[in-house]
Amino acid sequence: MTIDLSVTTKDLIAQLGAIDPSFVQTITKQATIDKKTLLAWLESTSKTASNHQAFFLITSLRTSLLKDIHKSLNPGHTEEEAQKGGISAKAKYALLALAGTVYFGCEGFDGITAMLGAFSSIPTIALFVAGTLFSVLSMIVFYSFDLVEISKNLGIKSTDTKKLLDVLLDEVKQIEAIRMRLAKTAQKTKEEFEEDRQLAAVLLQRYKDLEQIRQDLMSAANNPYLQAAKYITAGVAGILFFSGGFFAGQTVALAIAALFVTTMTATAWPIVVAGVAVGLAALSVYWFVERPGIENLISRWRGLDKKKMDKLCKPDVVKKETEELEELITSINFKIDLLEQHDADQLKIRTLEQENSGLKVENSALLRQAQTAELEVELLKAELEKLKEQQQTKPIVESSKQEEHVVPDSIKVTQPLHISRDDNEPSPRQRYSLFKSASTGHLLDLGKTSTLENSI
Repeated sequence: MTIDLSVTTKDLIAQLGAIDPSFVQTITKQATIDKKTLLAWLESTSKTASNHQAFFLITSLRTSLLKDIHKSLNPGHTEEEAQKGGISAKAKYALLALAGTVYFGCEGFDGITAMLGAFSSIPTIALFVAGTLFSVLSMIVFYSFDLVEISKNLGIKSTDTKKLLDVLLDEVKQIEAIRMRLAKTAQKTKEEFEEDRQLAAVLLQRYKDLEQIRQDLMSAANNPYLQAAKYITAGVAGILFFSGGFFAGQTVALAIAALFVTTMTATAWPIVVAGVAVGLAALSVYWFVERPGIENLISRWRGLDKKKMDKLCKPDVVKKETEELEELITSINFKIDLLEQHDADQLKIRTLEQENSGLKVENSALLRQAQTAELEVELLKAELEKLKEQQQTKPIVESSKQEEHVVPDSIKVTQPLHISRDDNEPSPRQRYSLFKSASTGHLLDLGKTSTLENSI
């Protein structure tokens, strides 16, 4: 089975070949690639160290190749392209970015200077520096949160630069997509199931090999300097929220106090207490709602977005995906065993059918022999009947012959021969008796009788 390579894959192969040609010797300068060759390449690069100079490109190429594999498994499926914003969307984005910069910059400057202005001992230059600093921080928060949401709603990418975490997360998504596609029931041959098993084994091994990278990412996310930066940023943002709530409460308190007292100042303790109360309310809302996003802001700058880290490194997610990949391999093995058993049964059936055909041929030959034997028996019976009929007619003929035949012992000469004493010539009676005895074959008895008569 061959897999078509996308334009992105070809570009990444060219870039990787320029850095280290040894990695792309088997897949370079090809519009398509054999599936076995591709799986062999994925398996050979699965354990590439994260500190390798070409690690990012290798990971990107592996992800792109997995996309090509997933596309080959869904030949009729077309991916939906993300809607890109037109010129009007880009114009709106630019105007909203400018408006947000001005608004949040002014809000940050006004919030801190108004709060510090309550203390008359603070010099003007210090107020200006603090206001500028908080103004910049407020704009950064806007760029990191609100502007990102604006770009998503308008269909505009705020940046095209992918980081390692994005590539790894995309690779994991492709592994999950391929696993789900292979898990679908389909009529396949044994060879196709064996290819699926090999692919699933490569995916499982790669998913397990990501464990070291997960540990490296978690170590980077738990870096103490990064944690300190998170807390400082969250604290500064908390001050901004507190100041906004403080002055909102102060303004409302002054308006209410003016209804009853005409000479109430902003520094009066009831007004300050009201402002602090509203400021604490704003701070509490920020702490439980906005703070996690503010802390994640620093991690996002470092390419360690918490939501993406959870999808890639969360133990429950990793364990579940590993078990599902193992179940997929077990399921494919079971299907292969069923096909092998089916093939063995079919072979046995064909063997039995051949034996049955041989027995049928032998049976037909025996039937023909039996029919021939039956014909012979019928002929013999007919001959036997003829012989019986002949035997029944023969005694009658023989009995008629026996009437003419004279048994030697029963022949009696009633009248003796008279031989002339002169020339010994028999008399006419003797000649008649001699002729009759000769015709019946009893000359010997005649001789004995004649001798007896002569002796007499």
